[in-house]
Order: sequence, then C-alpha cells, then structure tokens
Amino acid sequence: MKTINPLFFALSFFVSANSLAIDLGHGFTIKGFGTFGLVNSSNGSADFVANSIQPAGAGWTNDTSLVVDSKLGLQLDYQATDRLSFVAQGLSKQQYNKSFAPVLEWGYAKFKILPELHIRAGRIRPALYMLSDYLDVNYANPWVRPPVEFYSSAALDRMEGVDFLWRPSTGDISWLVQPYFGITHLKTPGVGNSFKADNILGINLTGTYSDLTLRVGFGQGDLTLFSPSLSQALSGLSRICNTGLDPTACEQYNAFGITRKNSMFSSFGANWDNGDYFVLGEFGKRISKTKIVSDATVWYISGGARIKKFTPYITYSSYHNDSPATYNGDSNNAFNLGLGATVNQISTALLQGANDMDQNTITLGMRYDFMSKFALKAQWDHIQTSTKDGLAGTGGGLFANQQPGFGNGPTQVDLFSVTLDFAF
Repeated sequence: MKTINPLFFALSFFVSANSLAIDLGHGFTIKGFGTFGLVNSSNGSADFVANSIQPAGAGWTNDTSLVVDSKLGLQLDYQATDRLSFVAQGLSKQQYNKSFAPVLEWGYAKFKILPELHIRAGRIRPALYMLSDYLDVNYANPWVRPPVEFYSSAALDRMEGVDFLWRPSTGDISWLVQPYFGITHLKTPGVGNSFKADNILGINLTGTYSDLTLRVGFGQGDLTLFSPSLSQALSGLSRICNTGLDPTACEQYNAFGITRKNSMFSSFGANWDNGDYFVLGEFGKRISKTKIVSDATVWYISGGARIKKFTPYITYSSYHNDSPATYNGDSNNAFNLGLGATVNQISTALLQGANDMDQNTITLGMRYDFMSKFALKAQWDHIQTSTKDGLAGTGGGLFANQQPGFGNGPTQVDLFSVTLDFAF
C-alpha cells in the first residue's frame, strides 16, 4: 500500500500558494508548520546542537533540552496578479542569543516571466542542499532532524538576493535549474560574533525521472568574520609580523585572514522514493581560502520503509575535517627561536579552536503519522568523534560549549529524541 511521500508534500507546500493552505480571501493564504521536541544527551561535558548558530543544546546546559528542535513557522502568501505574488515567512526557533523571538526567514516577491520561468527577489534561502527550501519543515522530512554532519557545514539560512526557477521538461524528465546570488549578514553565538557573506553565487540543478531525483549544486561567497576572540588571537601574529623579524608570522596572519575570504561548497544528492521505500543521500565538499574555516568532506545516506502509518529509518552521516590540526612551519626561525615557537603555538590553537573536528553518527528512528499532517517521531543517535592524527584535544566533533577534558580523546555520545511535527 502506497502512503504519502513527505517530499512531494513539501514541494507542494512551497510551490503552490493555494494548496495545503488556509484561504483568507482577496488573494491571501496562510500556511503553518512546527515542531515540539525533546532531546536527551548521555554526556554532560558538551552540548549537542543542530547547527553552529545554536548557542545551547542538550548535554552541558541541560541533559534534556527543548530548544534544539522546537520551532514554529507561519507563511503568508499574497497572489497580487496572475504573474506577481509575495511571500513572507516568520520563524521562531532558537537564535544565536538563546532567544526564540520570531524572525523574517523569507520575504520576497515572485514574478512569472514565462510559464516555466520565475524570478524571486528579496530574502530567500540559497539552494545549497537538496532539502534547502523546506529544511525547517520537519514534517516534510523523515527524521527528527536532518543529519547535522552534512547540514551544518554551510550555515547560510537566508540571504538578500535573487534567484531564478526554471522548470523545463525533456521527455519524462522534469528539471529545475536554479541560479542564485546575494549577500547575507548573520549573528552567531558569543559576544560580538557574526559573519558576513558577500558575492554569494551558486546554482542548483535537479532532475526527476519517475521515482528518482538527482541533484548537483555549487555555492560560493566571500566571508568576513567578526569575532573579538579571533581578532585578539590574530593580533598576536600581527605583532610578531610587525617586528619584521619573522616573515612566517606574516604568512600565517594572512592565511588566517577573516576579511573577504572565499569559501565554496559543492554537493551531489540522490533520492529514490516509490512511496513505500526511500533511499536518500548527499555528498559535499567545502573548500575555504582561510584557515579559520576548515576544508571539509561531508555526507550521509538514509533509508526507510513506510508500513501503513509507521516509517522506520536508518541513517549514517559523516563530517571530516580535511585541514591540518597543527602548524610547525616556523620551527627554524633564524632570528628568534622564541618567536617561531609562538607563531606555531598560536597557529595550532587557531586550527584546533576555531574549527569543527571529525564526527560520525549512526541513527535509528521511527516516524508515526497518527493523523493527517501530524507526525510523532522517536530517534536514537550514536555519535562518535575522533581525534585528528591522534592529537589530544581534537576529539570535540561538532559539539558546542565544550568543557575542559571533553575532546581529549575519541568520544561517544548517545542521544534520545522525541518530536511532534505538524503542518497546515
């Protein structure tokens, strides 16, 4: 027996202004979605968080947390003419400062140039992932949350910009060609911390044939990081550079630059879903021109079966830091061995302190669609972090608020999560 495919639900939820929405009259419709979630961590020395924007999670702050997955969103659509429409989406979820104050996640105008070609301008989400457009609509996804190893690797929730949606067909294949460009400035946890991305430019190419969807994507931008703690650390390299006694200090200062440094993310995804069974996976590579943001290889694969109202699933996900974790290139300073040692020490501290380290997760879960547009999910995650080249202190993975001793070696953490997802 075939059941509803949440992927198709998500596509119809966002593509059509009238389907699965409440008609307010005069061209206005409203949609909503939300998640109420609990997650418990077996380790109290660091916080499990869903992405790098969250300042607190399950573990050190509270062993059981409501803030990791809980969110509530409302989307208002206005069909002004046959060609012109407007969308505003407000979203309440944990922000960089622990607040749940609603933010305007989307706010754009959409114009139909041709029957198969639309343009959107305003606040939109760059299409970096296969699930980008409905990443916050947990009801549309099989899991409690998308795999964090993959979906935290390029934290661009929104941008001010433009994208084009071209949906041609060739025979039985339906295509989506989606180029985009824009800018963004997002705040991150910590006093005075934020990042700005200029010259965001990318493209998403998706093809669907029968039950199979394939996607390739590329996105890049020039990053500027604002962080008092990073600036203070970099000032040590700057002072040594300014003495004129150590050219390597100048090289390292530039290598750790935090102003307008290019970062690129390329990805490939595949989804096979016949309504009864699904297999979904994505693979991505991040390449950065600053050592403050490490190069990384990320991927996941997930599969499940829909048995009446139940969907058991399994996922394996991986984050691998492709950059070095130490720097010893200034060991033979002919002018001052002390300066060389200091440059090595500062550089190594920046490599290890500013970057996420290797982490893998195996996930087992169950989804129960107990009534229309409501889903109850339970999930177990077994997270394994590993040290970089066996170095102590590099086993922290993607965890936040790491306390002394956490990450000294490989670490194993178990998570137990329950969520209630809904959409209307």
